[in-house]
Parts: sequence; structure tokens; C-alpha cells
Amino acid sequence: MSNNIITRKADRSEMDWINSCYREIGFVKSDFDKEFIVISEVDGHKAGLGRVVVIDKANVELGGIYVLEEFRKMGVAESIVTFLCDNNPFADQVVWCLPFEHLKEFYSSFGFAENKGLKAPKEIAEKHLWCNDAYQKKVLLLSKT
Repeated sequence: MSNNIITRKADRSEMDWINSCYREIGFVKSDFDKEFIVISEVDGHKAGLGRVVVIDKANVELGGIYVLEEFRKMGVAESIVTFLCDNNPFADQVVWCLPFEHLKEFYSSFGFAENKGLKAPKEIAEKHLWCNDAYQKKVLLLSKT
């Protein structure tokens, strides 16, 4: 296997697959009309996905990054986040991210930093609190302008 990774914008016809992945891992389902969703493929097989979700006129959230088990440690997550950051149609907005603490260095490599002086929108702040209650691993609040 050559591990040829291709990341691309998702098509509306792929929403069943996208939401079945998110359902399996307990993530909120996607809405094609309100999100920028991407899919990564390895040698033509769907390997992972991610999204940028509109919060309001000034804020979006990068999240929903998920790589199927058999495709981990191949650079798929890096390909997804790179594509989302490079092709984000909401680039003039603050991009928020709520990763697990052990992924801080990974997200920092894309320009995300701990929130210094920016006030998170209510939806993001509440989600951050919920994540830290719901998950055993600590969840960080990072942003990028």
C-alpha cells in the first residue's frame, strides 16, 4: 500500500457516511449547508473526515476530526487539518478548536494557541465546559485568527 492520501471537500451525497461516522463516535451530526466538510482517502478508501462549523458572523469551529482506526498514524489527521486551514471559506473569522490536551502540539503546528484575551462565543465556551465534564481526558480551548 502506497498510502497516497487525498483530502477533498465532501459532496452532499456523502452525508450518510459522514453522519454514520460521527454517530459511531458520539459527535454531533453534520449539516452540509452550514459547514465546510472534508474527507480524506488513502489509496481510494475513505479514511477520515473533519469540518469547520459556523458559530456566528465572527467565529467558526474546526472540529469533528476523525480518522478510522485502520488509517491512523499515516498522516491522515494532518492532511485533514491542513486542508481545512488552507481552504477554510471562513478564513476572516476566529477559528476555535477544542482538542484533547495531548494534541496541543499537533494543533499548535497549525497556528492554534491557548486563548489569550479573546472571549470565546457562548456556544464554544459551553461546549468546552461540557467536553471537560464528559471526557476523561482534558479538553483545551484553542483559537487562531
